[in-house]
Amino acid sequence: MTTDGELDDLRLAVDAADAALMDAMAQRLAAVRAIGQWKRAHAAGAVDPAREASLRARWAERAAAAGVPAPMAAAVLGAVLDGCRAEVARLVDG
Repeated sequence: MTTDGELDDLRLAVDAADAALMDAMAQRLAAVRAIGQWKRAHAAGAVDPAREASLRARWAERAAAAGVPAPMAAAVLGAVLDGCRAEVARLVDG
């Protein structure tokens, strides 16, 4: 059993992981925005189904290697892709 201090330390580790996730999402969003601007300048479509399929496969492999449950990884990627698709569509379609 953990003491309150040990639990606090464990929660700090979760908080640090959450901060890293947020930083990674911000970094990803910046790259996605640059892609959206490129697509707008080159009249490219907002969605690339082949790219998304490749991402899903890569995430599944990385999740398995990291011991992350596949449904958790798929749910996170799905939410990320939904948000990124909306951002690219906003930039491409105006």
